[in-house]
Amino acid sequence: MENLSKEQIVETQEQNKRTWGNDPQYFGAYLNMARLNIYNVSNHLAEKFGITAIENEEQISNSFLGDKENKVFKNKQNHIFSNLIRYLPIVKVFDFEKLPEEEKISLKDNFGKDFKELSDTLKIIFSEINEFRNDYSHYFSTEKKNKRKTKVSDKLKDFLNINYTRAIQYTKNRFINVFSDNDFCLAEEAKLVENDNTITQDGIVFFTSMFLDRENAFQFISKIKGLKGTQTKAFKAKREVLMAFCINLPHDKFVSENTEQAFSLELINELNKCPKTLYNVISENEKQHFLPKLEDEQIDNVLENSVPYTIDDYENYIENITKKVRNKNRFSYFALKFIDQKELFKNWKFQIDLGKVVLDEYTKTLQGKDETRTVVENAKAFGKLQHLNDEENVLNKINKSESKTHFEQFAPHYNFDNNKIGISRKEDSAIFISRNTDKKVKFNLKQPLPEAFLSIHELPKIILLEYLENGKTEQLINDFIEINNSKILNKKFIESIKSKLTDFNTFNKRSQGRKEKSAYKKEALKYLLDRKEKLNQILAEYNLNVKQIPTRILDYWLNVADVQEKTAISDRIKLMKRDCMDRIKAMKKGKAPKIGEMATFIAKDIVDMIIGEEKKKKITSFYYDKMQECLALFADKEKKELFIHICNNELKLNESDGHPFLKNIILYDYRYTSDLYRRYLEEKADNRNNLNKNDTSWLAKNFYFIEKVEVFDKRLNRMEFKPQTVVKIKDKSKIPFTLRQLEKEKSSFDTWFENITKGKETTDKKKPVDLPTNLFDNYLKELLIKDLSKNNIKFNPKTNYNELFKLWWKECRKDKTQSFYNAEREYSFEDKKLNFKINTKSKFEDYINPEFAEKVFKLKSSRREKENSTGRKLPPLMIKDLEKSMANKIGSIEKDIRILQEDDCMMLLMFEKLVDNNLELKLENVDTLMNESIEIKQSILGKLSFDDFGDNVNKNDRIIISKNITETRKRKEYSVLKKYIFDRRLPELFEYFETEDITMEKIKLELGTYNKAKDIVFDLIFDLESAIIKKNENRIKELNKDKNGNIQTGNIQHKPYLFWLLEKNLITEQEFTFLNMVRNTFSHNQFPQKKTMELFIKNWNKNEYAKQILTVYTEKINNLIEKVIDI
Repeated sequence: MENLSKEQIVETQEQNKRTWGNDPQYFGAYLNMARLNIYNVSNHLAEKFGITAIENEEQISNSFLGDKENKVFKNKQNHIFSNLIRYLPIVKVFDFEKLPEEEKISLKDNFGKDFKELSDTLKIIFSEINEFRNDYSHYFSTEKKNKRKTKVSDKLKDFLNINYTRAIQYTKNRFINVFSDNDFCLAEEAKLVENDNTITQDGIVFFTSMFLDRENAFQFISKIKGLKGTQTKAFKAKREVLMAFCINLPHDKFVSENTEQAFSLELINELNKCPKTLYNVISENEKQHFLPKLEDEQIDNVLENSVPYTIDDYENYIENITKKVRNKNRFSYFALKFIDQKELFKNWKFQIDLGKVVLDEYTKTLQGKDETRTVVENAKAFGKLQHLNDEENVLNKINKSESKTHFEQFAPHYNFDNNKIGISRKEDSAIFISRNTDKKVKFNLKQPLPEAFLSIHELPKIILLEYLENGKTEQLINDFIEINNSKILNKKFIESIKSKLTDFNTFNKRSQGRKEKSAYKKEALKYLLDRKEKLNQILAEYNLNVKQIPTRILDYWLNVADVQEKTAISDRIKLMKRDCMDRIKAMKKGKAPKIGEMATFIAKDIVDMIIGEEKKKKITSFYYDKMQECLALFADKEKKELFIHICNNELKLNESDGHPFLKNIILYDYRYTSDLYRRYLEEKADNRNNLNKNDTSWLAKNFYFIEKVEVFDKRLNRMEFKPQTVVKIKDKSKIPFTLRQLEKEKSSFDTWFENITKGKETTDKKKPVDLPTNLFDNYLKELLIKDLSKNNIKFNPKTNYNELFKLWWKECRKDKTQSFYNAEREYSFEDKKLNFKINTKSKFEDYINPEFAEKVFKLKSSRREKENSTGRKLPPLMIKDLEKSMANKIGSIEKDIRILQEDDCMMLLMFEKLVDNNLELKLENVDTLMNESIEIKQSILGKLSFDDFGDNVNKNDRIIISKNITETRKRKEYSVLKKYIFDRRLPELFEYFETEDITMEKIKLELGTYNKAKDIVFDLIFDLESAIIKKNENRIKELNKDKNGNIQTGNIQHKPYLFWLLEKNLITEQEFTFLNMVRNTFSHNQFPQKKTMELFIKNWNKNEYAKQILTVYTEKINNLIEKVIDI
C-alpha cells in the first residue's frame, strides 16, 4: 500500500468493511455468481442425462433438480445423485450415510437417500436465491422500490439452521487435530435466521457460499465486517464453517501439454505425503508432522494485511489447511502412465475401460407403469490412456458400422480386473454392432480381447527392470508367450512331462470350509513341496518353473485331486454361514456397510438363493437393478411397495421354486434398508434370541445337524462315537440352484484343455495368457547382482529379489526411504494402544509385552462371555492365540507398508527419468525437491464469448484463443496453476496480451486488479441507478420492457437506465455498448472484451487493464451522475 495516497488507503479500507445492511450491491455481485453457478451445474447435468436444459439463469427454480416428477430424474435418481454431489456438496445432507457421525448415532434409523426431500428443498433454495439475487444486484424494484428481501421461508430457515450445525461438525471432523473444539466458539455463537425469519449477515454469507467455489467464497468473506479478521484460529474456523459446502464447478478434463513435467510434479507431490496405511498406525505426535500449520507467521502476515485480497492469499491459505496424507494408493496408475508416456512398451497396449455405452432402450411395464430400460455395457479399448480422452473421437471409433450409439458415462481409465490388467499388441476399440435377434436388445458391442493378463503386483519390477535395462520387459513377455504357446499349452509337451512323473500318488486338496490356521499339515505340505521340487528340476530344462504353470496343468502333473462335490457344497454352506455371521457381528459393533452395499448384498443374495432354474433365468438385469434400487431406497414407501410387488407378483418368489426363506420375512414391517438387512441375515444364518436360544435360521434347519461321528478321543486314546455338528444336504429339492450346480462333476482335464485352447463355442477365442508373477525375478536378480558386484558389495547369491533390491538401494544408490516410514507406531487392540519403534525387534510378537497382552485378553474374554450368553457356543479364548493374532495383524500391516516403501522407490526412479537421467536424487531427501524452483510453461486454451459487435456468441460457435502461462516456482506450488485453467476471465483477458507467453506474475496482477475493480463497478452502478430513479422513476418503469415490448414489473435491469441515458442524449450508442459490456462482464466474472473497451481506451498501459477500464468507467459514471442531477 506504499504507493497509495492517504485518501485511497481510507477508501480501500472502507471497501473492505462490507455489511449486509449497507452494501447490497456487494452481496448482489456474489449472489449473481452463485445463481450462475447453479445454472451451469444444472445444465451440465441436464446435457449429460439428456434432459431439457433451462434457457437462462433466471429459470433456475425450474431446474429438473427441483422437479421430483421429472421422468428421467425418477428413473436415474442414484446416478444423478452421485454426479450432483460432486458439484453441490450440500446434497450430501440428504444421504444418511454422509451425515456427521454424531448425528447418525442419534438418529439410529438409516433412511438412505431422501430424493423427494432433496428435490423439494432444491426448488425452494433455487427460488429464494433467485429472489435474493434480484433484490441485491438491482437498485430498484417497481413493487418494493429500494426495499429488499430479508426474510426467508420456514423451510429455508430450518434448512439453514440444521445444516449450519452440520457444517460445524463436518469442519471439526475435517480439521481434527488442526482446530480444537474451543476454536469453534465464534462459529457456534453465530445466528443465521432470527425468530421472525429475518436472515442475518452470517446467514446470507453461509447461504451464498454454498453456491460459490471456495476461492470466490474466500474472497467474498474477506471483505465482510465481522468475518474478515484472521488474527485467531477462531476466525479461521468460522470461515471454514461458512465455506463447508462450497460448490465445485463442472469443467472439461484438463490435459496438460507438458505432460512429463506435470506428471513428474504429481509424483514428487505424492512422495511427500504419508500413505494412509502408515498414517493410521503412527502415534498422535507423529501425525502432527502431516497436519496443517495455521499459525505460520507467513500466513498470518498475509491474512492480517489490510487488503487481504490477493490471489496468493487463497493459495497459501489452502496449502496450510491441507493434510499431507495419501488417501489411496495410486502407484499402479502412476506406473502404467509412466510406461505409456515414456513408451517403454513399443508393441503392447494396456486395456482401457472407456465408460458405459448405451446398447439399447425399450419400455417395460412394471406395476402398471411404463418403465424405460436402458441397457448399457462398458466399452473397452487397447491404447494409451492419454490418447483416449476425447469423447467424440472415441465414439467415432466405436460407431464404425451403420448403427450408432452414445456414451451414458464417458470415463476412460485403466481397466484393472482382479488385480490384473489386460494387454494386447493391437491398438483396438470396441465396435457397436446390430444383431439379428428376436430379443428386445438389438445391438451389441464387439469387444477387443486381451492377449495376456499382467498382474499389477509386477509393475514395480517392470519399472526397476526398465530403469536398469530399457526394453527388456517386452522381450521377456514375448518370450514367455511364445513358450506358453509352443510348450505349456502344447498337449504333446504336457504329456511328455507327465510321463516323467509316474510315481506320484493322488494328493487331495484342502477343503476351504475348514478353519485350520494353515493350508496343510506340515507332513502334507512337505510332501507337496517335494513333488514341486522334482517337477521344477524337469521344467528347468525348458527355462520354466512351477510358478509359471496354470493350476489345472500343475494339478494334472502332480496328481492333485480337487475337493469332492459333496465337500464343495459343504464348504460353500460353511462360507455362507461365516459371511452372514461376520456381517451380523459388524452390525453389532456399529460397523455396518453403507446402504448401497446392503442393498447390493440383499439383491444379489436373493438371486443366488432362487431354487428353480427357470425362475432364476427370469431375473434379468432389469429386475436385479430395480430390486437393488428399491432396497437402497427402502425408506421410500413407493420403492418399498415396488420391491414387494416385484418379489410377490412379477417374480413370484414365494412359490416353491422361488426363494427359500424370503416369505418368512414380513417386508411391510421394516422401514429402513438396515432393518431389513439385519432381519435377512438373521433369517438366513442366525435366527435366535435370549428367549429362544435354538437357531431357527434357514441354514441351521436345512444343513446343520447333530449326529454321532467317530472321532479320536485324546483322553481315552482311541476312536469314539460322539455327537458332532455336521453339514449335509437332506432334501436337494429345497436348495438353491446355485448350490446344486456345485454337484456337477468338474470337467475332465482333456475337456478343460480343449476349452482353454479353442473355446467352448466355435465363436470363442483362445484364453488370454496369465503372465506369471515371477516372470521378471531371475533377470532382475542378475542385473542387481551385476551392479552389486561392480560396486564390490557383499551379498548372498541365494538371496531373493526383494532382499537384493533393498541391498542395492542402500549400497549402490546410497539411499534410504522417507523419514516418516520410521515414525513411532501405535496399534489399537480392544481400545488399548500399543506403541513401539519399528525395526527395533527381530519379530513382531516381541513388540507385544505380557502386561499389554493380559489387558487385551481380559477385555476380549469378557466380550466373548457376553456373546455366549446369547446362545452362541464360542470356545474359550487362549492368550497364546490372542498374542499370535495381534502379531499377525501388525505383521500384515507392516508388510503392506514395506510394499508402499518399495513403490515409493520406484516412483523416485520414474521421477528421475521424467526430469533428468543424471540427477543424483535421494528418497530420504525428497522433501527438498518440493522446494526447488523450476521453469513451468503451461498452455491454456479458452473460448471467446463475444463477437465483433460485443454480443454473446453461442458456445458452439466461439473462437478458441490460446496463450502460455510461464513462471519459475517451487515444485510444491505447481498444482495451483490448475485453478487458472478454467477461469472464465482468461479468454477475454488473453486478447490484451500481444505475446504468446504470459508470466504468472502478470496473470495474478490482472486477476487481482480485476477483483478490486469488480466491487467498485457495482458501487458505481448503484450510484448511477439511484440518481436516475430519483430524477425520473416513472420513465424508468416505462422503459422496463421484455423482449416483446411489454412493460415488466419487479426488479429493474440495468439496460432501462442506459436506454433512458440514450433517450436524454447523455450517452452515445458507443457509450451504451461500453457501459453495458462493463456491467455484464463483471456481473458474470468475465473480462470485458478488448475491442469494445477500445471504443474509449486507445492507448493501453502494459498492465492492470481492469484498473484502466475502471478509471474510464468511473469517470463516465461520475460525469453522468452529475449531469443527471443537473437535469
